[in-house]
Amino acid sequence: MRIAAAIPLRRNIVVMLCLSFASVAEGIGIATLLPLIAVLGDDGSKTNALSQGVLGVLDRLHLPHDPAILLGIIAAGMLLKAGLMLLALRQVGHAVADVAAGMRLGLIEALLHARWSYYVRQPVGRFSSALGGEATRAGEAYNAMSLMFSLSVQALVYLLVAALASWKLAVLAILVSLIMIGSLNRLLAIAKQNARLQTGRLQSLLVRLTDVLVGIKPMKAMARHARFNTLFQQDLKAIRKASRRQVFSRNANKALQEPILALCLSIGIFGALRVMQLPIGEVLIMSLLLAKIVSIVGKAQQELQNVYAAESGFFLVRQAIEDTRQARENAHGGQAPTFTQELRFRDVSFAFDGHRILHNGSFTLKAGEVAALTGPSGAGKTTLVDLLLGLHQPDAGEILIDDVPLDQLDLMRWRAMTGYVPQELMLFNDSIATNVTLGAPEFSRDDVERALRQAGAWDFVARLPDGIDTSVGERGSMLSGGQRQRIAIARALVHQPRLLILDEATSALDPGTEAGIVDNVCALARSTGLSVLSISHHAAWVDAAERVIRLEGGVLTETQLAA
Repeated sequence: MRIAAAIPLRRNIVVMLCLSFASVAEGIGIATLLPLIAVLGDDGSKTNALSQGVLGVLDRLHLPHDPAILLGIIAAGMLLKAGLMLLALRQVGHAVADVAAGMRLGLIEALLHARWSYYVRQPVGRFSSALGGEATRAGEAYNAMSLMFSLSVQALVYLLVAALASWKLAVLAILVSLIMIGSLNRLLAIAKQNARLQTGRLQSLLVRLTDVLVGIKPMKAMARHARFNTLFQQDLKAIRKASRRQVFSRNANKALQEPILALCLSIGIFGALRVMQLPIGEVLIMSLLLAKIVSIVGKAQQELQNVYAAESGFFLVRQAIEDTRQARENAHGGQAPTFTQELRFRDVSFAFDGHRILHNGSFTLKAGEVAALTGPSGAGKTTLVDLLLGLHQPDAGEILIDDVPLDQLDLMRWRAMTGYVPQELMLFNDSIATNVTLGAPEFSRDDVERALRQAGAWDFVARLPDGIDTSVGERGSMLSGGQRQRIAIARALVHQPRLLILDEATSALDPGTEAGIVDNVCALARSTGLSVLSISHHAAWVDAAERVIRLEGGVLTETQLAA
């Protein structure tokens, strides 16, 4: 039911109706076999209730008891079943795609609206795994569930036909089906257990592998990458073992169904001929119905096994969505922010995981100023910026933008007024233009050129063979460190923010490159009124800043005001 609830109820109803009608059409065709044998000369079969019922319908329609008509009914039922089944499978295909796509969209939407504190505690590989193979397996679980439903309806239709032919046959079919289900149920439990084990181990493997690949360069540089192979061996061994058991249980299920069916069918035919003294034609049709019912039940059981094999992917994605939604950020609305005067921290205190970051801290940044935020590593400078952007909430005190508390402003619109450049840059394996605009359609090529000029990047971009359409390579590997930094600054400037935050953005650059970026940013601030807050302990920023703010031991001090 939880898998079915992943898509709208209307589509589930359409799928179930199409599958049900297809099964009923097949049952109508099969129900005509016994009357056909009776018409062909088996007088004993004419006394059967099913034969009398079908032939009676022909009499009411003023149709002769002609074998050609009965064969036509059988053929029409099969053709109608085939057509309805194609329609049903088309609907199933749409539903399977909707399940996978819907879960991916649900997880992406939840991730984009989660609190910042949630991201820092989650391994990236968990979500990569969920968005990739596990979402696809969720769709496969729905497909197996749909086929299981179709086969279950077919079994019920055939059981009804069997009951009309002989209640004893119906009872026998039920008993044989229960024997098969009971004897093979252990294999289903093994498949379910090992599917979940395999999914959990595979997710663990992907999480570790993602982390390793992100930092593979220093590992290879020190010839220590080979040791990671041992870290994965335990997971790989468990995955191989679970996969082996799962494949065995699936194949054993198929292999054991035929012997069970053959044994029960032999006993049933012997009893019908010797004990019940039924006509041979009726026995043959009953044997066909019995074999069909039990075979369909076996196939339904196999599809249930496929559901168990794939459902772990569904529940993994579902759990990721639920966890992420519980961490949803309260991006409160409020009045539209302005930043024409100043932003101010007033007696702000904040602690993270029991560690005091800021205690009664106060400082002011005037609109249009360039300020440097300094302090020792680990003092909490980045956390202070996170407070300014509303990524964390202060434990005490207020953050004011033009004398309006931050918690009374539209947080999304305030962030949209900010350009942010982190220390750890993330450039995508795409063109310079896409890296600057992040694919946003509202920015034109002129906007990209303007931002690149403001970041001091236009000179080197213009010399590239494809200009702004040049690919930067994986994580920007085709560019130098200074070039990557300028592209990141252009990304922060393309939407013309009121505040530019540079979080140790130039700390990894050589002094000459850093000085060039500092001069460029300061010139931009003077010409446009852009406010700049740079987290840095380098002299280049401290010397260029009009205001220097120091954070150390949880205490904020404004130590310098440049002329």
